[in-house]
Amino acid sequence: MKPASEYQLVRPGLAFWHAYDPAVKTDLSCCAFDTPEGFVFCDPVPLAADALDELLAGRPPRAILLTSANHERNALSLARRFDVEIWAHTGAQGQVPAKRWFNDGDSLFGTQAIALDGFAAGETAFWLDGVILFGDAVINAPPYGLSILPGKYCSDPGRARESLKKLLPYPAEILAFAHGLPIVTHASERLAALL
Repeated sequence: MKPASEYQLVRPGLAFWHAYDPAVKTDLSCCAFDTPEGFVFCDPVPLAADALDELLAGRPPRAILLTSANHERNALSLARRFDVEIWAHTGAQGQVPAKRWFNDGDSLFGTQAIALDGFAAGETAFWLDGVILFGDAVINAPPYGLSILPGKYCSDPGRARESLKKLLPYPAEILAFAHGLPIVTHASERLAALL
């Protein structure tokens, strides 16, 4: 997979980038958010070395969060390079090379983990002070735009749709995705309409 050449700031302290993965024939997106201890990467895809250096500005990253068992992506390479730990939901144990595990409702690096049952193993969204970070549960990719992951990719489509209702109490100014561009206007309203 060719690294993304640049990142974009969605808001101060929240960077986003994406790159095409020929192995799965789709764009993969990811983000990183700044904390007092350093950036935390969420489902990282490769980023060109100069862009990564610019983003980090000489500060080492703090950790890597995975939203599902399907999103190892560039996590292991980053973890080795910067000697940081990969965190994943306990439902993904045995499927990803995480060293640390979390459960539904856990607070991690300023986020709250929201486990979403019925999707892939360990599927989790993260709420970060007005931002919801999605894995595969909700996507914003062509040709469908904002949509729930098709049922054929879910372990239990009915349970998956029901679990998404857990997100409704979280006020969102921004929705960020592992597949697709972020939504930065009317985010809560658009998510509510979808669900």
